[in-house]
Amino acid sequence: MSDLLRRLSYSLTYLTLVSLCAVGMLAHRGPAELGLARRLVLSATLPLQRVVTFPVREGARLWNDYVGLIHVRKENERLRGRVGDLELENLQYREAIVSSERFQRLSGFRAKREVPMVPANVVAEDLSPWFQAVIIDQGSASGIGPGMPVITDSGVVGVVVGTTPGASKVLLILDPQSRVDVYIQRTRARGSVRGRSQQDCELAYVLREEDVRPGDLVLTSGLAAVYPKGLVVGEVSRVERLPHGLFQHAELQPAVDFRKLEEVFVILERRQLPADEEFSDDAEGLWPEAKQ
Repeated sequence: MSDLLRRLSYSLTYLTLVSLCAVGMLAHRGPAELGLARRLVLSATLPLQRVVTFPVREGARLWNDYVGLIHVRKENERLRGRVGDLELENLQYREAIVSSERFQRLSGFRAKREVPMVPANVVAEDLSPWFQAVIIDQGSASGIGPGMPVITDSGVVGVVVGTTPGASKVLLILDPQSRVDVYIQRTRARGSVRGRSQQDCELAYVLREEDVRPGDLVLTSGLAAVYPKGLVVGEVSRVERLPHGLFQHAELQPAVDFRKLEEVFVILERRQLPADEEFSDDAEGLWPEAKQ
């Protein structure tokens, strides 16, 4: 069987060579000499030529497709990289717009205030379970000292309770140790705002007979020797009149969104901290648990 296949292989090779030679010879003859012989040879060898040339053509086509796919893949990778760059540029552009708008708003707020103020950025949060505080990037080198109020264009943030030359610790009004003497703008009723949690405060010591309603705006009274008069503290969110006692209970939503606190202003007026809000001005151990 193997001998038969070998003989057939030799025969096909011989016929192919003979056919190619015949076609070559006929191709060099003049048009007048092309007759029946050429037509017969061409007709006989055409199927064999197709069999021989088909793999060559298909191989060339597949190679070209493969090379084309490689180029397409490289181009897709390049385009994906470019899309990523454009998305990053777009994000940076949007952030620049937001920062510019915030800067203009804060600059306008600062220009309207007659008291000297130092702008600062919030750089860390205090994770201590006993305090609600933040760290800002301005300190005693900028003239900041304990007892100075800290505000934003939205309202009261807190008070400075400790400094180093390049940073300060700010006790937020959310802290249970914080006390802010206030009055209700609509009725002038007085009370005291005390920190209660990470998001809201308590409006305490408001006499039972005073008219207090949800939505009332609460401002600093200026009587506790810490905050100037007229700063926005927040808005009454809930009122509860107990059946007995001298005072009614109310909850207050701070005007400042402390979850998004980024920039603040420190009012450069050193005031006396109340006795229950005095803290060490020592740099050592001021914020050992601060979170960047």
